[in-house]
Amino acid sequence: MVEIEIEEAKKEDFDTIVRLQMSLADYHKRIDSEYFKSGKERENQIKNWLRKFFLKKRRNRKILLAKAKGKIVGFFIGSIHKAHPYCKEEKIGEISVAFIDEKFRRQGIGKMLFDEMIKWFKDRKIKLVEVLVASKNKIGVSAWKKYGFKEMKKTMKLNLKRQ
Repeated sequence: MVEIEIEEAKKEDFDTIVRLQMSLADYHKRIDSEYFKSGKERENQIKNWLRKFFLKKRRNRKILLAKAKGKIVGFFIGSIHKAHPYCKEEKIGEISVAFIDEKFRRQGIGKMLFDEMIKWFKDRKIKLVEVLVASKNKIGVSAWKKYGFKEMKKTMKLNLKRQ
């Protein structure tokens, strides 16, 4: 097993993270093409969304990288935001993206990134962390359950084009 280093993303990592995010978008399109678009179809939106994390250095956003021999093989994106008014907590953490390169899965890299992200949330006094995972993403659902997440709410969709 190759040695893995966990570190915070830097501006020079942007293009690689965009490429990995596009790969994640492709995976989601394969599991639910009715809802998701491919990375190529959403490249500009992905770049614009990720720029917020790189250009606006804020205390409430974090991108963690897993590197093997200097190469990015996975990343997590986390943020802190105000909770919904009827939520018990005032602020909540969210892991909005989690990706491990297929060749590096099942080696504990996701757990390493997860543990470091949870430490970051705890350091900021966050008591509740949420993750949004597609129901058809069996790999993701399984991983999040393994990390201790429990289903709390369901997002339902209605396709108006079929009405």
